Amino acid sequence: MDSNQKKFGLYVFLSTFSRSLIEVFIPVILYKFGYSINEILFYYLIVNLVSLFITYPSIYISNKYNNKILSIVGITSFIALQVALNYMVRSMLYLILIAVLFAFYRRGYWISRRYYNLEVIKDKNIATSYSIIMILNQLAVIVSGYIGSLILDYVSLKILTIIAILLFAICLIPINMMKFEHENRQYNLNLKDTIKSIPKSDIYLFGSYELNNVIKFLIPLYIVIYVKDTYQTIGLVTLITNLALLIFTFLFGKKLDKSKSNYLKISILLAVGVYVLKVNSTGFALFIVSFIEGFVSKMYELSINKEFYTLSKQFEYYNYNLMYEITQNLFRSILVFILYITNFDIRNMIYVSLAFVLFGIFLKFKPNIEEEEYEK
Repeated sequence: MDSNQKKFGLYVFLSTFSRSLIEVFIPVILYKFGYSINEILFYYLIVNLVSLFITYPSIYISNKYNNKILSIVGITSFIALQVALNYMVRSMLYLILIAVLFAFYRRGYWISRRYYNLEVIKDKNIATSYSIIMILNQLAVIVSGYIGSLILDYVSLKILTIIAILLFAICLIPINMMKFEHENRQYNLNLKDTIKSIPKSDIYLFGSYELNNVIKFLIPLYIVIYVKDTYQTIGLVTLITNLALLIFTFLFGKKLDKSKSNYLKISILLAVGVYVLKVNSTGFALFIVSFIEGFVSKMYELSINKEFYTLSKQFEYYNYNLMYEITQNLFRSILVFILYITNFDIRNMIYVSLAFVLFGIFLKFKPNIEEEEYEK
């Protein structure tokens, strides 16, 4: 790993550890405080809608000024969110406030992180380079979620948020030490032409993949309602899943570099099947399914990201990232709005989400004359 990759790896580890201490538990914290499932979906809908609307300004700032500004915005919003969680009240205005803070934190963090991802990952051995970064990511996730659950169950939310704030603030150090030759180069943002140039099947692919985040948002609520009402159970399930992710990541990353086979179809079908099993499992069976989930979801993720980073090399970064950010937030907003107005129970919400994932993949792989012309 070169100097930038090492610094970025440290940034990924610290930021992921601090975020994972609490982020997965936010919907459950709201539920335990007394918010209904429908109100929690309203919160998540606002998160995605705000994220959608601030995407263009965020990319514009990133392009015109500096990605480090977005990192600072993300970290500041994260700190404000942690403070707000310690002064929770039963109010829709409060839900909107923390949703806006979460959206600003997420956009600031992920837009800047994705930029540095693309910069440090080399053209050769894309999957292997990405796997190294993801191993650091998973090392942080494995223990942090379980530690966070223990602190929530046996200490307090306030102590957890203080730890998360301190660690997240420290991430500014390695990210500000990274240097790129063309970091201050400016580009013309042209979303329309970028969308026209990118195969529509890839837009469907990226959008449907992001719907998995809706499922991951709902799973902790399923565990609390149907399995066991403790943070520690969520933390243990997360630990088991991410341990399997770590075991599988580097092995499968190397195989992707050497193989011309496309694992997308099989990994998507396996992931959907595992999620169906997961929301019908309790007790020890839930832990077994969660371990299997780690394997198949990482196969899915690595396959998607190989396509994402390979395609990204054909386009100017800022326009490509703008397309991706708008796509993911639009797809999530549409799905969460449907779940909000239908008000199904948690299990059926996850089934509906999986159906949308499969539909997006169908659009990706169905024969398309326009796509064939593009490839010619």
